[in-house]
Amino acid sequence: MRLAIVATPSLHRDQRPAPGSLDGDLIRARLSLDDAGFRVVDIDPARDLAEQLDALFDELTATRRTLVDAEDAARDEASTLFLFYASSAVALSPDGELFLCLDPENPGVGDALGDVAAVFRDRARGEVLFVLECHHGPGATSRAVVTAAEQAVASPVTGVELLVAAHPIGSLDADLPSVFTRAFVEHLDEADPDRGLTAEEIFRRVDGNPGLARAIPCFARASGRGGFSVLAPRGGAPGRRPARAEAARAEAARIEAAGGAATTPASAPDDPVAQYLAAGDTLAAASDLDGALTAYKKALALVGVAQRDARAEVHLRIAQARWRQQRHREAIEGFEKALALAPEHRPALEALVELHLAEQDFARLRTAEERLLTRVEGDADRCGLLVRFAERWEIVAGDPARAQELLERAREIRPDDAAVLRSLGRLYEATGDLAASLDARRCHAELLPDPRQRAVALLELARAAMQGEARATLTEVTREQDGIELLERALDADPTFLDPLALIAILLSARQEWGELELAYRRMLDRAQRIADPRVRSDVTWELCRRLGMLFRDHLEDPTSALDAFEGAVVERPDDVPGRLSAASLARGAGRLERAAAHLQAAAVLDPGNVQVFHDLFDTFQKLRRVDQAWAAASVAVYLGAAEARERFIFEEHRPAGLVQPARGLSPGSWDLLRAADRDRALEEVLASVADAAVRARLAQRAREKKIPHVDPAARADAERNAAGVVRLFSWASRCLAIPTPAVYLRKDAPIAVAAVTVEEPSVLVGGEALRGRTAAELAFLVGSHVAYHVGPHRLLLHFPSLEELGVCLAAAVKVARPSEPVPAELEGAVLALMPLLDERLTERERDALEAAVFELYEIRAPLDLAHWVGSVERCAARVGYLLTGDLSVAASSLSRGDTPGVLTAEEKIGDLLSFTVSDAYHALREELGVAIEP
Repeated sequence: MRLAIVATPSLHRDQRPAPGSLDGDLIRARLSLDDAGFRVVDIDPARDLAEQLDALFDELTATRRTLVDAEDAARDEASTLFLFYASSAVALSPDGELFLCLDPENPGVGDALGDVAAVFRDRARGEVLFVLECHHGPGATSRAVVTAAEQAVASPVTGVELLVAAHPIGSLDADLPSVFTRAFVEHLDEADPDRGLTAEEIFRRVDGNPGLARAIPCFARASGRGGFSVLAPRGGAPGRRPARAEAARAEAARIEAAGGAATTPASAPDDPVAQYLAAGDTLAAASDLDGALTAYKKALALVGVAQRDARAEVHLRIAQARWRQQRHREAIEGFEKALALAPEHRPALEALVELHLAEQDFARLRTAEERLLTRVEGDADRCGLLVRFAERWEIVAGDPARAQELLERAREIRPDDAAVLRSLGRLYEATGDLAASLDARRCHAELLPDPRQRAVALLELARAAMQGEARATLTEVTREQDGIELLERALDADPTFLDPLALIAILLSARQEWGELELAYRRMLDRAQRIADPRVRSDVTWELCRRLGMLFRDHLEDPTSALDAFEGAVVERPDDVPGRLSAASLARGAGRLERAAAHLQAAAVLDPGNVQVFHDLFDTFQKLRRVDQAWAAASVAVYLGAAEARERFIFEEHRPAGLVQPARGLSPGSWDLLRAADRDRALEEVLASVADAAVRARLAQRAREKKIPHVDPAARADAERNAAGVVRLFSWASRCLAIPTPAVYLRKDAPIAVAAVTVEEPSVLVGGEALRGRTAAELAFLVGSHVAYHVGPHRLLLHFPSLEELGVCLAAAVKVARPSEPVPAELEGAVLALMPLLDERLTERERDALEAAVFELYEIRAPLDLAHWVGSVERCAARVGYLLTGDLSVAASSLSRGDTPGVLTAEEKIGDLLSFTVSDAYHALREELGVAIEP
């Protein structure tokens, strides 16, 4: 068994890495791989370390006891290898004892390393390796920490092998694993799996690497019971050469014994150089680098001086072997020799660059890079090298000037390379060249493929151009002009993103450059036309027109242009109440009263509770000499309890005494004035085309179900003979509205006001609640609002009174016109029951009209909203009652009684009546009835 026990701290509560916390992730991942073969166990940094180790050994002992053969258990115990890895902050006691401080939340608490080593001394029977990465504070030296670790482990006593590295806290990059841990893992990755890798070999490689020696202040090893194999050899004992290496050595010896001639058949029996090189390559592949060098040197001795390319190839192999041995200086000499013979040799040029970088010999590194760059032919290859070199000069060498120079050369090759521009922008900013930084970042931003990302990047760049260091390096005018240019580019990139425009407005407003701001808005209006999405285009245009309107009104003192702008805004967003009111105010001020009236009427629809709208309408209608509409506006102000003296005078002067007295009835086309303008006309056309047939089908369905109501003929009232005023009102209302008079049945004992009777002849039942306690005006409203339901498609609500039933009717009608159209599952049964009854009762004319209406409905592709259409019918009914009553307060009080509950509340219906009162439609209806007030 191979067991790795890893003890590293957790992250701080704010997710900052504690010293050593990143090392644990790296070491766990590597030791658990198949070639290492360790089972990894994590230590809880918040608990006592020695206690956890004792518990772990107890668990191992218990597991071994389950083995049947005691000898097997003993062998397993003796063969278990333990690797204890710890990387954490450490502390030294006054008497020199070393403590591992694993809990970052309790930095003053630690586990004595001596106690940990004692657990392994007492409990472990196999080989043990301690790998320690010690991060110490300023109160200790790295040498003192390493000495304390060696004393605590006390290898002759404990039998523990030790690898320990120490360095001050803060001397390493906190966002990377520690140097020794990275080197430990890298050596495992590079090791030959056939040979394996021991802890002693890792020590030699780390200790013999000058770069690592400089990075690790103090590093030591103490031997244990034996050589600990961190990476077990694939084919046997560690250090033993694989068969192919032995064969290669034997081949080289045979070649030498034969005086340079192969004694066995080979691919090139007359070329001993090739055979030495092949043998050396085999030895190098087996990690026998000393043997490989011997073979390569023998090959070099056989290559003639004139054979420059062949000698260069041998020198290259020798240099590569020495490079692998970490003998960098000798490797550099070898590569230089190869290049002296073959100056174009790319691998040698690249190797020199890497070696000088590893040696941090930056003067020679610059020379090596330039030599390589002069030999590169393709622009793509050269650009890639320049970018890679620049990154290393900035990060490794800490020379931003050299990095900037290389990136500028890369930009000359590829001016639109995003990575180059991004890096240059950062470097220019770091060196204080703000203008160059802004230019590079601008070019990079404009390369972003997504319009919104491009616009956001340019906006941020504009802010940078006007803030921070820009204030100290550029004049105010230059800063703002550069910023505005970048903001304009941002708007060009994504016209739907208006933040840059808001910043332009702030800048130009601060400078009171109103003309320039107008031009900026108009340019933006032109850009808006490029927006593909109609809804987004409309929103942007509305915002721009609104801003233009405020600019003309508040700063440029141009009310005519301001009015045009606000009217452009309400074209895009008709429900913009502030825009409507602004346009109305400007139109009134400019004497354009017709336009003012139109905007105020629209505002009344949107905000019927705003009494100022009705005050303004009263004043506007007065100036337009529209006496009837001025009286209507005054009546709303009176109803709202906010009438001014002039409004109250006009209202009282023309207030009708009793019911209105129409001089004539409405024409059939006038019903369009009574219906809500925002109703779904396409849906209404479908319902209108099928209304008669649907009523007949519904009556047939009820007849089958024996649900047709019985009416007593004796209860039918005669309008000419009956003294009840309500009966005469039905006849009067029908004449005024140019509709057939429904049959009226009186039931004084019925606890209702008015209800439709669902029989073939349009009929109404009047109950006791309508006959008692109501004024003539209230009865007129009740009758008028009821007979409205006997007109056209409104009749469907008498026979299909609920939304669900009306939905069944609509679905059946659509199914008749389009048999393939799916039906909602919850309605399917009712639809299929109604559909054949409807289909057989449609006349040819009705069927043609239905098919045309359904086709139009699907062409529009708007969502169907039956509730909205029913609400529009309810509004129409309230308007009819109000038209016949002529008294807003009576209509409002009647609605508040809730005689006809529906989808709309009484407040919503009353609000509709307020706006309807000041509408041109209401005035036209009063004129047609002959009740309008004449000037």
